[in-house]
Amino acid sequence: MRHTIKFLIAVLSFAFATVQAKAAEWVKESDFVSAVREEFSNQGQDGAMDIEFFGGQTTYELKDGDNFKIMISNFDYDSEQNKFSGQAEIFVNGQKFAETDLIGKYFLLTEVYVPARTINKGEIIKASDLKVEQIREARLKETQVYEKDKLLGKEAKRILKEGKLITSSDVGNKILVHKGDVITAVYKNMKMQITAKVEAMEDGAQGDKIEVKNTKSGKTFHAEVLNAAMVEVDVQ
Repeated sequence: MRHTIKFLIAVLSFAFATVQAKAAEWVKESDFVSAVREEFSNQGQDGAMDIEFFGGQTTYELKDGDNFKIMISNFDYDSEQNKFSGQAEIFVNGQKFAETDLIGKYFLLTEVYVPARTINKGEIIKASDLKVEQIREARLKETQVYEKDKLLGKEAKRILKEGKLITSSDVGNKILVHKGDVITAVYKNMKMQITAKVEAMEDGAQGDKIEVKNTKSGKTFHAEVLNAAMVEVDVQ
């Protein structure tokens, strides 16, 4: 939904976003980025964002030590297409130096947790293994896991590279029972409980249902992993 009413009010009231005067030899694109970000803030869009220009002049050469400031007016943006437009005026030593029509796109950023170092397969992720980075929201996928509380305590299923987003298939609960382990299976019903030695036919974390084989009878069945030494089979 376009913020047309808000923008008309801003235009009619002649509100400006301004980059404060400073001495320089060049007006750089980064200066225009700062001015546009300030105008977004004036319009109530305070979140972190990347800004890219594809229309308008965004660099100007000045004399050594000239003081300049940038003023943005007639600003408008489309939150559905993430586009913006406006007019920038550059004042040098208090005098109007140039003006340009700016057109561009903005990309909202969000904080994500990624590995702070290379995490090897089988390692358990700790707080010190993670760092915060900002990424464009549009680049995030449903399969990616970037919340700190969803990563801590998880086991790396493959090598996790520093700074790279983690997917749900990259991590999992810590494996307690490994394929080939001989463990105890507990059989329960309403009246009795018996145990038997079984061989794990696959890996399993706590709560996983895995296939096991009775070491005496050779019969296979599924059981829930309780811990590294025991699985449970409900025979009711």
